[in-house]
Amino acid sequence: MPDGPDIPEVEHEAFARPPLKAMLGQVRFPPVLRIADLGSLGGFQDAIGETWPEFAQEQQFSVVVGPGGAQQAGATHAFRFTAADGAWSALLTPETLTLEAAEGERYTSYREFRERFGQVWGAVLEHFRPRAALQQGLRYVNHIERDLAVGDWQSLVNPELLGPLTSGLGKGLVQAMSDLRYEMDDDILVFKHGLVPAGPENKLGYLLDFDHFTQVQSEDTSTDTLLARFDRYHQNVYAFFRWCVTERALEEFRNGD
Repeated sequence: MPDGPDIPEVEHEAFARPPLKAMLGQVRFPPVLRIADLGSLGGFQDAIGETWPEFAQEQQFSVVVGPGGAQQAGATHAFRFTAADGAWSALLTPETLTLEAAEGERYTSYREFRERFGQVWGAVLEHFRPRAALQQGLRYVNHIERDLAVGDWQSLVNPELLGPLTSGLGKGLVQAMSDLRYEMDDDILVFKHGLVPAGPENKLGYLLDFDHFTQVQSEDTSTDTLLARFDRYHQNVYAFFRWCVTERALEEFRNGD
């Protein structure tokens, strides 16, 4: 992995049942106020409607924490377009486009994310013409859920990550988290990992959370440029993920066990 952690490159492989809980790609751009006007969305909806037929309005609330505690700063109009099979959704606000994969087994592949993002971003360029990309990122959240003793996680997770879990400090341990941040030229890679309960059933598992992004503004908003950046992020994250898990874990992901 160039300009980051010393991770070897690997050939990509699709798994029958990856431990993926969330995957999303996002582009942030200067506010386009017309997006907040429902009447201005007609052309955009027509452009993507054949593959994204479901539509819903949402509101996103922001919170500011100050001396007086947490306070709601306001609401942002958001419009969600969902694919016919329910496996993907595109969330459009006056400042962002976010493509999200449904959890777990419904995730298909990065290739499909790439194709779908290209279609939706092309429609954004045509109908709303954002003048810059302020931020772009790709995030994968994995949670390997197994009923294992603390010291047994080394059968699935690279022992270099486990730290106190494989030492005398692991006795009685119920949660352990690490938060690593790498600078890679104009890009940032944030890697959070550890033993934590998660999900609606609060199952214990090992978290592998990769957030690869840039906050460097670019006036080049072309689809090809944004996809090339996503390609690089995906390659880096995939190699890092493969380094994090053992061959036994890979066999389980391949076989769907």
